[in-house]
Amino acid sequence: MSSQDTTQEAKNKMELTKKQRTIKYICCFAIILLADLFQNVSGLLPEIGGARCFILLPIAIIFAMGENILSASLIGLFAGLLWDLSGAVHLGFNCIFITVFCLCASILTTYIARDTFITNMVMTVFTIILYCIIYWLCFIVIRGTGDSKTIFTFYLPCAIYTALISPILWLILDKLKKKLNHTPKLDF
Repeated sequence: MSSQDTTQEAKNKMELTKKQRTIKYICCFAIILLADLFQNVSGLLPEIGGARCFILLPIAIIFAMGENILSASLIGLFAGLLWDLSGAVHLGFNCIFITVFCLCASILTTYIARDTFITNMVMTVFTIILYCIIYWLCFIVIRGTGDSKTIFTFYLPCAIYTALISPILWLILDKLKKKLNHTPKLDF
């Protein structure tokens, strides 16, 4: 048996069946839907000093890491669409932003880095901070709809709060992702 045959055999074992993929994506989308409810229904997630947790960002990025480009983009599209449906101000901003960054997360883990804790946290924290800054610039500063000091009083505290929750989310979601992907445990 050649090494190419064993490689193909190992690849076939790692691919999910249609039923397994369906269950996997239903679970992912259900968790994103639940996260949207927690994020956008007042009182379900605690506010610390007026700072809110943008829980959809880390969940979407963590789910997108290690996925193919299409799946990651659809995860981001769904999360962004749900977030946009809860507010009348952004009109597609969240949908585009989260889709692009889920796509970037997929590309990162497909071509550059492995899907590890450090990679997830760097990508998640980068996405959270960039989201808060771009949102503040586009919808507060440029539109002139609010005080420009809100970057320090609301958006950066929200970014810090969300970034601090991200490792906890990763611990939960990584185990779920491994179970849904039927990843074998490595014995040393």
